[in-house]
Amino acid sequence: MICKERIFQLAGLRLAALEWGEPGQFPVLALHGWLDNAGSFERLAEHLQGCHIVALDLAGHGLSDSRAADASYNIWQEVGPVCEVAEQMGWSRFSLLGHSRGGAIASLVAGTYPALIDKLVLIEGGVPLLGEAADAPDNLARALAENRRLRDKSGRVFPDRETALEQRAQGFSPVAYSTAEILARRSLRQVGGGYQWHADQRLKANSELRLTSDHARAFLSRIEAPVLLFLAERSPFCGSPAFQSVLPYFGSLEVLTLPGGHHLHLEGAEGTIAQRTLEFLKVAPS
Repeated sequence: MICKERIFQLAGLRLAALEWGEPGQFPVLALHGWLDNAGSFERLAEHLQGCHIVALDLAGHGLSDSRAADASYNIWQEVGPVCEVAEQMGWSRFSLLGHSRGGAIASLVAGTYPALIDKLVLIEGGVPLLGEAADAPDNLARALAENRRLRDKSGRVFPDRETALEQRAQGFSPVAYSTAEILARRSLRQVGGGYQWHADQRLKANSELRLTSDHARAFLSRIEAPVLLFLAERSPFCGSPAFQSVLPYFGSLEVLTLPGGHHLHLEGAEGTIAQRTLEFLKVAPS
């Protein structure tokens, strides 16, 4: 499918996006993971024939604007912009495709506005990092201090493009060099002295308030859409007891575990994910 660039102008925030497919096809809004960008859906989208896909660069990522200096990046702050983009697309009902942090955002959107969401497809995500109510005061103090410290930071500068790509490939969530190349198209920029991965550094701060297990139950149990969750055999966190403990909160959930790591939708499993997703969405591939 032909890929096109899109820009969405929201109140005080300009979001860039990639678009595949055409109006009238099955509407899907795609949300990427932490410090990734819309390009992370490139290989998967090519297999999702019959879908009209809009993949956002979320705020502070890729080619999108960063949030204002007095703002932060709490995960629930993405819910409003996601819904505004769908409204600008003219979608009164649509499906969500989310990877990692984007999956957690997708679940919050579906739990906040259940009537809007037709189907929910999650890849290595779907649940925000949870906390305990008793830890909230200390967590808020730490988050505010981190946000203030990171506000004027711009990230490490690498002497050449190859070093920057190798750093991303070997990062917190390791990826293949070819995957780093895809992410670099929207996030790696040439600056004075070399190359720099573009992302608002405040994204690295803790959330000011983490949802508790009770919060997670309230949001997830309110989701009316059927949920399809893809997990990786080499998942860095989705196999944890904390993650598994909240999965029963989804009312209608199918879990499929596939070979690969956290970015399996970019690294060999995209065909399988696309085929099962089209079946789940009930879209006949063209």
